[in-house]
Amino acid sequence: IYRYLHRPHTESRNFVTMPSISLETTVGGIPLSTAVYNASGPRTGSSAALQKIAASSAGAVLTKSATLTNQTGNPQPRTWHSPDDKASMNSEGLPNSGIDYYIDATTIQETMEGCSDNSNNNN
Repeated sequence: IYRYLHRPHTESRNFVTMPSISLETTVGGIPLSTAVYNASGPRTGSSAALQKIAASSAGAVLTKSATLTNQTGNPQPRTWHSPDDKASMNSEGLPNSGIDYYIDATTIQETMEGCSDNSNNNN
């Protein structure tokens, strides 16, 4: 395998064209165009951040965890990287705007703005 992966770039390679496959699925009765979507994380806490995901080819938009009320999370710094950059840890502490923000019609509408097809996203 090593020799194959490290051949000179001038050597021709034969690539096989794979047939197109569908990644469509249904989750909880909701049809998704693809089973691939974002993971929850620090870049999913605002409608602006979620809008970028909604406008992508992702099959769904997953927000970060939400608590009953707004909370700021742990004090900074929240991340640690080993000196050799081979490991890292984070402890966000669930910073979020509270569940009412995420289920608010305005937040949902702002998130869905810019989507190529939001005709099925009325809920």
